[in-house]
Amino acid sequence: MRKHDAFSRRGVLKGSLAFGAGLSAPQVMVRSARGQNAKRLVFISEESSPKAQAAYERINADFKRDTGISVTMEYPGFTNIAKRVATLIAAGTPADLVWYGAGTALEVAVQGQLANVDDVVEEVNAPQNLRLVVNGHNRSIPTSQQFVYAWYRSDLYEKAGLKPYTDWESYLSAVRALNKPPQQYGNLIPSTALGASHLLMFTMLQKNDAHWFRFDPAKKEYEVALDQGENLARAVETLDFLHEAHASSPEASNYNWAELMSEYSTGKLANSYYVGARLLEQVQTNNPELAPVTKAIALPTRKTDSYYISVQGFHIGEKSNVDGAKNYVRFFLKHPAYIDWLHSVPLHIIPAKRETLRSEAYLKNETIQKRMDVLEFLESVWGKGTPPYYWDGPELNPLYGLYTNDSLGGWMLAERNIRKRGSREIVQQAAETIRKKKADLARRRG
Repeated sequence: MRKHDAFSRRGVLKGSLAFGAGLSAPQVMVRSARGQNAKRLVFISEESSPKAQAAYERINADFKRDTGISVTMEYPGFTNIAKRVATLIAAGTPADLVWYGAGTALEVAVQGQLANVDDVVEEVNAPQNLRLVVNGHNRSIPTSQQFVYAWYRSDLYEKAGLKPYTDWESYLSAVRALNKPPQQYGNLIPSTALGASHLLMFTMLQKNDAHWFRFDPAKKEYEVALDQGENLARAVETLDFLHEAHASSPEASNYNWAELMSEYSTGKLANSYYVGARLLEQVQTNNPELAPVTKAIALPTRKTDSYYISVQGFHIGEKSNVDGAKNYVRFFLKHPAYIDWLHSVPLHIIPAKRETLRSEAYLKNETIQKRMDVLEFLESVWGKGTPPYYWDGPELNPLYGLYTNDSLGGWMLAERNIRKRGSREIVQQAAETIRKKKADLARRRG
């Protein structure tokens, strides 16, 4: 398993951190934190489904019974959580605990607003590739992860005499053979500057071993490399591949995550993709007849088996009730309702540790028992994914927000598939856009 080097504030100052310019978490003016209440924790969670909230309520009630510490929950939602975290920090009343993506938490960590959680990370033996190490210390306690992978209609493949695809060539052959518009499309390639398009482009760049940046070991910083050497050739090749796949897709010029699920649920798509198994849940709810023939599969490979991985976990405020928050995390991860929390969307919120995935408690779920094929798929790709901030080199890349937060990969797909521009000029413009943002950020940082 790849072990990533620690990321330091010195590297940020030399490389100019990418966040702060309208990115994941806004820059904040930090006041001195007020005294923290030893008998109360403020916990902000991105996950807010009714089943997840029920699990939180059970755990929180037991935690208060055992420790006397009450837990106050907030659910600002995916769109607003970074702003809420920053607002509390600016007010001098940081949240004690925040559960959200490690990538979103990165800037807060670099600003020195997240506590050192080395002790808890070591206690729970968190996987190395899921750790977020900033200034030489762990700043995130991983609870779960989600993989970017695909879903296909096994009945349509069988009817057409097709085997599931493995690489780019077999993928294009399959989607062309299954494309019968407007009744049926071979696949869905959303092409707009939104998250679903960006993550598709990012994952396919990973499959082709193309990189946005390169790490300069002499300078100890990242430089833009998307339009250089093999990266340029591979990025152009990736755009052209997705352009060919788009010929067997609806135009999808305004599609995002919801459409990946809803369009598939209509029965009009032979192939789709998602971050995790929420697509399957929606199919089971909206078109249950399709669920048994909806199969998980890795997106087609080219040069690597890597894929985009999203890591979620607990993040503890530096100027908060740190000891109380750490004890809560320990309690949470050992509580039986942790498994219920993972099951709030079965097979979608994947445990951080493989032994949890294989445990009797985790497997004791009706949806999982019915869909052991999905669990077997997850086992087959386990450990092959890479978080975006570790994709381009051996050290955490603080600049990845320069292309992620504006969904630059999605913009590239829109330019190629909707506006029909050439792939080479799109890649070159994207690289120059990143360079300008990096330079602007350096000037603002002085």
